[in-house]
Amino acid sequence: MALWSIVALVCSVGVLLSLVAGVVATALPDASASHWSDRCRRGFKAFLATLTLYIAFVLMVLAVRAALA
Repeated sequence: MALWSIVALVCSVGVLLSLVAGVVATALPDASASHWSDRCRRGFKAFLATLTLYIAFVLMVLAVRAALA
């Protein structure tokens, strides 16, 4: 039971960090992204990039932990 709660915590932290990065990227003003859909597209790209990096980081930590065990 404790393992599932840790997995849920790690997943929710990753989604929350990615969501914050996407919202910040959408909210920042940019002269090249004048239309709202361009800003949403930029925020979605930031969301995906952050989530991908978070997943890679978690997998790297798990691989190092498994190698040391």
